[in-house]
Amino acid sequence: MKIISLYIILAGILIACQEPVKNTSMVVATNSWTAAFAKAAGAKNIVVLAPFEMQHPSEYELRAADIPVLVHSSVIIYAGYETMVKRLQSGLDLKKESLLKIETDYSMAAIEKSVMDIAQRLGTEKIALQNLDSIRQIMTEGKSQLDKSGLNSAHVLVNFFQQSIVKEMGFEVEGVFGPAALEAGDINKMAQKESMVIIDNEHNPVGMPLEKIKNGAVYRQLINFPGLHQTRTLQDVIRYNIKQLSFSTDFGKQ
Repeated sequence: MKIISLYIILAGILIACQEPVKNTSMVVATNSWTAAFAKAAGAKNIVVLAPFEMQHPSEYELRAADIPVLVHSSVIIYAGYETMVKRLQSGLDLKKESLLKIETDYSMAAIEKSVMDIAQRLGTEKIALQNLDSIRQIMTEGKSQLDKSGLNSAHVLVNFFQQSIVKEMGFEVEGVFGPAALEAGDINKMAQKESMVIIDNEHNPVGMPLEKIKNGAVYRQLINFPGLHQTRTLQDVIRYNIKQLSFSTDFGKQ
């Protein structure tokens, strides 16, 4: 009987190692954006390291209080651009299988892949698919509104970090600037473009000089990381950005 019981216990351990992480397990997200992907994937118990209020969440430095949280987490979701990445990968002796790198982007293809990568790890594919349907509907309705108004027929100058959502909404990108501060040569190059719509990144805006030299241009700032403007989810951010891109009250008045 003891031998049979031992076999049962060993079999249970092997099965447990192959099963996805339970949805009730703690998921650590490096910032509000990776946390929003985790939430869309169906994660329930999410700990976010970088505060939602940070202007530059990717620059968050790990604190002593974060270490026990990371060590006891089931999944750590990161994007690769965070300052803390080297410590996550080699400085804390974390289990490699606990780390999950995703792509944070607002193209629908990237959203679908990243959300499902997390869901497969958590075993929450059904919830993830439902949330992806919700996100896809918001994208489709937003683009449809912009199509009807004709606003997305405008060519735009766009911050490097805001290209994906702008393209998803059907805008033609005439020029890309940033993410570094614009130098005289960059400004002159963008000034030669005919576009009178400038889409910047609120987390690190660098396009204000373009607004000054293009008299009458429409200037808008979009966000990536949830937290600003009472946003918390991917859906919140997409809705906010679509609203910012619906600039009909300004366009063409100057």
